[in-house]
Amino acid sequence: MSGRHRRLVIICIDGGLPGIIREHDFFNVSRVLPALPGTVVHELRSIYPSSTAPSHASFLTGTHPNGHGIVGNRFWEQESAAEIRRRADDPLSAFHPYEESSLTAPSLLDWFARQGAPAAAVHFPQTFSRNAQHAIPSCYCLYAPARDLVVPLTPDGGRVADGLVTLSYLGHEVSLYLRLDQQTGSLTVGGSNETAVVADGPRPIRLDIPVASGSVSVAVSCRRLDHSRIQVHLGTAVITMGFGGLDPIPGRSGDGPASLHVEYTANPHHTFHESPRAEWVEQTALDVLKQHDPDVLFVRFNQADHAQEFLYWHAVRGSAGERSQAWQQILDVYARIDACVMRLAEALGEHAEFLFFSDHGIDYVETHLRPNHVLADLGLADRMVFQGDSNCAYLYADAPLPAAEEQSLGRALRALDPSIGVLTPAEQGRLKLPVSSPRVGRLTVTCGQHTEFQYSDTAPRESVASASHGYLPSDSAMSGFYRSFGHTAAQLAAPSDITGAASVVRGIWRRAAQGV
Repeated sequence: MSGRHRRLVIICIDGGLPGIIREHDFFNVSRVLPALPGTVVHELRSIYPSSTAPSHASFLTGTHPNGHGIVGNRFWEQESAAEIRRRADDPLSAFHPYEESSLTAPSLLDWFARQGAPAAAVHFPQTFSRNAQHAIPSCYCLYAPARDLVVPLTPDGGRVADGLVTLSYLGHEVSLYLRLDQQTGSLTVGGSNETAVVADGPRPIRLDIPVASGSVSVAVSCRRLDHSRIQVHLGTAVITMGFGGLDPIPGRSGDGPASLHVEYTANPHHTFHESPRAEWVEQTALDVLKQHDPDVLFVRFNQADHAQEFLYWHAVRGSAGERSQAWQQILDVYARIDACVMRLAEALGEHAEFLFFSDHGIDYVETHLRPNHVLADLGLADRMVFQGDSNCAYLYADAPLPAAEEQSLGRALRALDPSIGVLTPAEQGRLKLPVSSPRVGRLTVTCGQHTEFQYSDTAPRESVASASHGYLPSDSAMSGFYRSFGHTAAQLAAPSDITGAASVVRGIWRRAAQGV
């Protein structure tokens, strides 16, 4: 670029709601960089399904799922029904919707590469690939549920008793060592390369343990049950994978992405620790800037989305006290991300261009529907399985469905819930979903507002107090937001929907490169 080194920083506030951001003026970079012009908050229409993976793909490619091929947060291709069922609960097995190599259309990463503009990314879908030979510096986080276990201790003949347990996180085996000093009561816990002293009680410490593909970060607390047993509580674990020369292992012990505490307590029915925490995303972005000096940086904060998934029902449907507490906790998360963004902006300075967006909105959910129960009731579960997310499910079958079988399945699904519909090819086309692609299986099935498909083995239909995204983009609750700052970015008109963002990004870069 001409003149001083300029950067384009693209930040996704996953699930960011335009009304909240407009009302509280979040992500207003001019607060810390007053010389930088900016835009107001615009509503950004999403796509169908308005879920994280397909929406990010639309942002990066400027197309809908029928162009970029990302049809949901989870989809399969050529696997048999039995194989899908076997691997359904393994996040890594269904990881490919988030990978760049799964896109069927060129993305902004390809375009920036042609411009000779180095890029890097922090926790941003479709900016990495496990199969790519030449990847940009990037990292991505997955998480595994919290768990409790009891570890027996074996005395070593002296004052020390040792314990060992092997844990499995997304296919990675992690050895956790415990050592109790019987005289002092000091308890040491750790992995193969690091240890920490943990108090006897609920106060947690954070462990960051290297694994083959990156690192596992987890909050650990311990309680002595007796002289030979320790109860160990492990919070939500974050598995961070690095690509393109980016090393996701924290430089300092205890600095990893796992949160130390259960978040979003206005909803007491969960054990989720934020994964990854916003401050880790901020610090990792700063580290990437320092170590790799990219012209273009993609960053995603997903904490607002998590907060709303756990709290939005309570914020809009709960009692007066629940609504107040839930809204406050949601706003606290936005403010926390906002503080991280402001520190990033200060570090980058007024010669950077900033683009903020969210991939989708949120709405409350009161009914979970499990369509695989219908297959079992019809005797079809041995050769068919539903998978998908939110309001869109795909039927994967080992052979095409005879017309009579399809009709009986449609009737049984509508009996489960009258809002369920089987999309015709024409309806799929109107929603800009691919037709006759193995990724959408043999049938595409939708459900109505305030309902959501689930795939566990519990009840076929369940009343819940939940929230989700993925409904029709005509519903404004599914819309995200757009906002930009910069001497160039603020001059360009905002896109009306997320598929228009890629052309705006290219326009910002072209004009900034020309010094306009």
